[in-house]
Amino acid sequence: MTHPMMKFTSLSILLLLLPLSAFAELEMPKQDRGPIEVSSDRLEADDQAQTLVFSGNAVATQDDVTIHGDRLTVKYTGEKREIERIIAEGSVRITQGKRIATSDKAILYHIEERIVLTGSPKVRDGDDFIQGQEITIYLNDQRSVVTGGAGGRVNAVFNPQKEKKP
Repeated sequence: MTHPMMKFTSLSILLLLLPLSAFAELEMPKQDRGPIEVSSDRLEADDQAQTLVFSGNAVATQDDVTIHGDRLTVKYTGEKREIERIIAEGSVRITQGKRIATSDKAILYHIEERIVLTGSPKVRDGDDFIQGQEITIYLNDQRSVVTGGAGGRVNAVFNPQKEKKP
């Protein structure tokens, strides 16, 4: 099986990252970013279903954002193969600097520019921490919504910033 290289532009993502491409160049018109490097044990491309599925220790890196998952699925549409959504499943871990998000599943909705983390989602930024049943990150608005679910609670720990002494 041939392992094609992938390069194209994508949107800037607060925690997450990654449009993916294999046999075609997928367009992400929002903001220029560096190339995306993806590796996995297996790649399935289905042009009729308009999907790319990277499975087995899938890792995608773009600039300072890396996503790990058992499976990464890219759903694209149209002749220009514009990304509609990206689904990361199984032991999802997204890193950007000190920020780490973990969950069982993460979906990036490209058009709406939001990310939904489900399945025991947690976000840690240094010593700060938040968890709930679902975490939604609105990329353009720089805001998030965390829900505790039926009978569940949202848990968060925010540490005060220590002043640096001259």
